[in-house]
Amino acid sequence: MVASLFLGIASEVYLISLPWRQDRRQQMEHLQASKEINWTVVDALDPSDIAISHIFERIISQPFHWPADINAIAASTEYFGASGSDLWTSADTQGIRNATSSSLGVSLHSNVTCATQDHFIPSFQPSLPDWMILTAPKISCWYSHVSAIRKFIDKANATPEDVAVFLEDDIDMEKDIEIRMRHVWPSLPHGWDIVFLGHCWSNESFYSALSSPRAMSPSYDLLTRSHIHPSYSPRCTHAYALSLSGARRLLQHLRYPPFAYSRALDQAFSWLIESGRLRAFSVVPSVIIQRKVLSSDIFSGSGVGSAWREHLEDGVFGT
Repeated sequence: MVASLFLGIASEVYLISLPWRQDRRQQMEHLQASKEINWTVVDALDPSDIAISHIFERIISQPFHWPADINAIAASTEYFGASGSDLWTSADTQGIRNATSSSLGVSLHSNVTCATQDHFIPSFQPSLPDWMILTAPKISCWYSHVSAIRKFIDKANATPEDVAVFLEDDIDMEKDIEIRMRHVWPSLPHGWDIVFLGHCWSNESFYSALSSPRAMSPSYDLLTRSHIHPSYSPRCTHAYALSLSGARRLLQHLRYPPFAYSRALDQAFSWLIESGRLRAFSVVPSVIIQRKVLSSDIFSGSGVGSAWREHLEDGVFGT
């Protein structure tokens, strides 16, 4: 890995943010300056973009068999070309990108249900919870993260040792995150794919913590500092790290047509972990959390988001 690492672990950091959310971007600029992070801002896809309508039109039920070459492609360093759902928003949409989805029929897709497991799609019922309804903001979130992951995979001179961190724009992090990460990172096994630096709606200490080969300093408090656990069923995508091979493996799953855009992105991550498709780990307690002080982009009618709340020991914003 390169000599200078951000957050103690990463050669690249990507911040995913809607361009018009200047309220969030201003707060993230403060965080960036405080932690001296040289991140790349990835403009999230606006939920009203015409591309959302094109994606909705391509979400159909079809035979499901995970491609047999996922592991081989993940382990290789060969060119990672466009395939699957990468092609759903390609050249044929570019001429009308100024049109909005609302004017072209996204409202017709208001009763689309989210898939579960590999590709089970339940019938729509008015009583279904919000997380089971597929919406334009959910598709926008999926598309935007895929775009950021693609930037990491396509980075010039990428090496198998590279690590990228992906952040959303509503976060706070521990002031001593670099110290925590340098301590726990050596405990990761070879071949890991993804590490959740923060999570929600799951007991990520369900599995025992991995032992660290690095000697702890006398000032490292075992009761309050972070450890790495095998992931159980993490939700939320506000902060995670990917190895290069993990990014290639994850993206192949996310763009496989019967699976692509079939549910909320964090539900997809969780199922891929539960079903053994990703080698995943979680930092516990979280070192990056959602602040939830500004309006949610995913659940527009829910104020600042879901009821899940966490607190940091000593966050940059004091969260």
